[in-house]
Amino acid sequence: MVAATAILPAELLDKTGRRFLARVFTRADRGRLEEMYRAFDPKRRAQGLPPGDGESIHRWLDLVLATGTHVLVEADREILGHLMVLPIDERSCELANFLHQAIRNRGIGTALNLLALEIARDLGRHRVWLSVEPSNRIAIRSYEKAGFRRLPGSLWAPEVERERLPQS
Repeated sequence: MVAATAILPAELLDKTGRRFLARVFTRADRGRLEEMYRAFDPKRRAQGLPPGDGESIHRWLDLVLATGTHVLVEADREILGHLMVLPIDERSCELANFLHQAIRNRGIGTALNLLALEIARDLGRHRVWLSVEPSNRIAIRSYEKAGFRRLPGSLWAPEVERERLPQS
């Protein structure tokens, strides 16, 4: 996948009026991104991600950063969020995002979901897929605000699958 689009970096406002920056991940950010994940809460992580200990975080980031488009969220010059748009096939990609507890419930996740749709469209992907635990109502609401719909048959599964087809 191509690293970025013309829409980044983007300075955005959260629903409280505070500014945050969404920008493309660079290799120089790796250590600071690991620090964000070490401080990540809740400790009971959704779907086992992100991993809980430092070495597992390091190995996981080696894996996920090897492909796709990665966007960081900075607030007050601190990395507090990570958006991943990962290839599935020629037409589809997977969306995952993680927000540090310091910036949750401010509309930033919804802004990232919309940004992911723009990135997918720019990359020529026609389907954005994700999975979320049914109990994660805050994330589900954010995905719904961005236009994602639940896929049939996934309601009672341990993970609810959702998709959105980016508009041309």
